[in-house]
Amino acid sequence: MSLKNLFFKNKKDNFDTDVPKIVVGKRTGSSENYYRLKDNIIYYSDNGKNKVFQFESSISGEGKSTVVGNVAVALAKSGKKVVVVDLDFRRPKVHRMFNVPNLNGITEYMLDECDDSQIIKTSEYGVDVVNRGKAAHNASIIFTSNKFKALIEKLKENYDMVLFDCPPVLLVSDYIHFSKLADTIIFVVCSGVTHRSQLKEAIELLKKCNPNILGTVMTYRNAGKFSLKYGGYYNARYYRDLKNHYMQER
Repeated sequence: MSLKNLFFKNKKDNFDTDVPKIVVGKRTGSSENYYRLKDNIIYYSDNGKNKVFQFESSISGEGKSTVVGNVAVALAKSGKKVVVVDLDFRRPKVHRMFNVPNLNGITEYMLDECDDSQIIKTSEYGVDVVNRGKAAHNASIIFTSNKFKALIEKLKENYDMVLFDCPPVLLVSDYIHFSKLADTIIFVVCSGVTHRSQLKEAIELLKKCNPNILGTVMTYRNAGKFSLKYGGYYNARYYRDLKNHYMQER
């Protein structure tokens, strides 16, 4: 099968119309909480040793993309050079959140229809974006290719922080490929949405990849929008439970 046969042509995405909102820079409690989370991430980056952050969630609808986007803006406002890579090939949202076109993305790059400089879009928020591009029905072939790995290595060389917006662990198994490229994982958990059994199942799956789990961020829904619940503190109740469960069999 040729590489071009891996991709749909003229196929429209079928996902919800909710677009994650950037609130950093506005006078809101959520904005301040994202700055706190940003400080935690910088602290745990270990002076640049941890550069690639893989953001995960157990299921969809937990506010993961919202967290990724706002943390990226907070990091950029702190002087960091940041790029967000949209790796949720089934429900890409990063390009809409940052208001950049979903053209010349990872898919086109893999097809040699554009080069690595064309897939990087500069947003109005001072954050660069690598979008998905057109739809692919066998994304795992992309994520395991040497060309994709080389792209991530180049981003690591050129940016202070590389943030992966990944699909939910319990829906697709792409996390297996991303964990090999990321330095650490940040887990997003939505209060009142994520069941503890789902969180534990997701962690059990990640354990098989021998991951470096930095911690968990808890969000909550407020009138259909996502906000940080605990200000990004990594030792919130869910993280203590997660850590105890994760360390139990080590």
